[in-house]
Amino acid sequence: MSRILSVDLGTKRVGLAMTDPLRMIASPYKTLHYRSDRQLIADVLAIVEANAVETVVIGLPLHENSSESEGSLRSRTFAAKLNRRGVDTVLWDERYTSRDAEESLRRCGLDRRRALAKIDSIAASHILEDYLSEIRKR
Repeated sequence: MSRILSVDLGTKRVGLAMTDPLRMIASPYKTLHYRSDRQLIADVLAIVEANAVETVVIGLPLHENSSESEGSLRSRTFAAKLNRRGVDTVLWDERYTSRDAEESLRRCGLDRRRALAKIDSIAASHILEDYLSEIRKR
């Protein structure tokens, strides 16, 4: 099987998480520092190629009432750019993932400064875990 990559698209940092080849486990992969859309697309395409990624799940930031946020357009645009490069993408509701990631890090005893380096990839892993849970139900 091939892997699934998830993206927590931030304006300064972009968190990534990836499944194992059997798609059983979602693990934080890395955090990229956002420089430009062009560079981010190139970085993600390289990761997709190097890791036999079949699908990229992109966090879709929605408001509490399910309406789209300013970040939703950015996620949709990013997905469209990957689609044009031949990458299958899925937009996935990312509400509460950053909060859940912060809580996970707090339980592990990491202070806020050390946690910031990991929070984006952990949020991406929460997005991916939610996605995997849903596709297993189907």
